Amino acid sequence: MLKILPVVLTLILTACAQPPKPLRGDYSTMPPQQYQKTPVTDLKIRWTGIVIDVENKPDHSCLTVMAKVPNQYARPSYQNRVDLGRFIACKPKFLEPKYFTNRAVTVTGRVKRLVVKKIDELDYNYPLVDADVIYLW
Repeated sequence: MLKILPVVLTLILTACAQPPKPLRGDYSTMPPQQYQKTPVTDLKIRWTGIVIDVENKPDHSCLTVMAKVPNQYARPSYQNRVDLGRFIACKPKFLEPKYFTNRAVTVTGRVKRLVVKKIDELDYNYPLVDADVIYLW
């Protein structure tokens, strides 16, 4: 009986593994790289990754995020470190660059379109997300 108890507890805890409440819901499984090839207007997404830049404008702020594979909590996975492209997530509020840069985030919202910005000399098509939630880990 004592040998079975740890297995049962592990199974129960694993079954309960899910994202935090603000990140729960039904979202597309399309990653940013695939969206670049096949854009879909108003695609409902939950993407995660590492913030590489913050840009503040008078009426909104945008995070540039290097997308990563999510784990069961919708956080960037430490086991699977594959890059899934980049995306930009914007909110109509100020986002402190010192607080967000190089941090893991998960974003929910709708992808509006592709935006072309430069990475050095390369033109890169960023999916632009109108963010509902920007969850800082």
